[in-house]
Amino acid sequence: MLLKKLLPILLACLLSGCSNTFVYNQLDWLIPWYVSDYLNLDSAQKKSFKTQLLPLLDWHRNEELQTYLVFLDSLESDLDKPITKVVVSAWADQLIAAYNRLKQRGIPLALDMGEQMSDLQLQYFIESMYQRQEQLEDEYLTRSEAEFRQQTYDNLEEGASDIIGRLAKAQRLRLQQAAAEIKRFDDAWLAQRLSWLQHAEKVLQRKPGWQQAGRVLLTSREQFESPAYKAANLHNEQVIYAAIADVLDVRTEKQDRRVREEIADYRRDIKKLIAQGQG
Repeated sequence: MLLKKLLPILLACLLSGCSNTFVYNQLDWLIPWYVSDYLNLDSAQKKSFKTQLLPLLDWHRNEELQTYLVFLDSLESDLDKPITKVVVSAWADQLIAAYNRLKQRGIPLALDMGEQMSDLQLQYFIESMYQRQEQLEDEYLTRSEAEFRQQTYDNLEEGASDIIGRLAKAQRLRLQQAAAEIKRFDDAWLAQRLSWLQHAEKVLQRKPGWQQAGRVLLTSREQFESPAYKAANLHNEQVIYAAIADVLDVRTEKQDRRVREEIADYRRDIKKLIAQGQG
């Protein structure tokens, strides 16, 4: 639904790093432009969406950015101690909590926009989602085992390098080990995604009470997850957390400076965004 398109835009800037303060300050027109392209909004709907979006952005700037500063402080403090899987898991929990707060705030906006969409617009949206499902199936299910392992390693290596810079041989080997331990669950993930989409299609028929059904759909996605999916996902989280901890715990002085400089950059930009909102 609409929220599934809105949140990635916000998170790309807000959770993955606010280093581009210009982009953050343009979200009031950037998000409507993106959503309009996906849902083909008319001029009245664009105006309505932007008006409804502003309180969400104000809340995020005035309240949520402060929690990011707290997170950065705790993250930097943790760097002074041994990094363990438990520590990395706690970082992930805080980011997931931020995502969930944003999602809860965005649900009313998604439901209101759902009210304003025509049947034709919603049909186009659902068809686009099914097309995306087909693309994902073609992309993931056709991978060989070797391709899957290599892509998994490449993703881990790229993420780690973005944070601490060039990796040492031992760090790369640790990530290769993690990539080998990851459980592949393409089928289970795509199956639960398709099940969710099929339920969304029914909800968007907008029969009486559809808003509550839509709220449940957006807040309880775990109901579509199979036991196999949940088990594999939990296993993979633990593998990744342990690998991240091991890589960070043996970081060099140069890598440590890189991490702390990244944190300082995020902190500076977030404080700047908060100050701009108060001006």
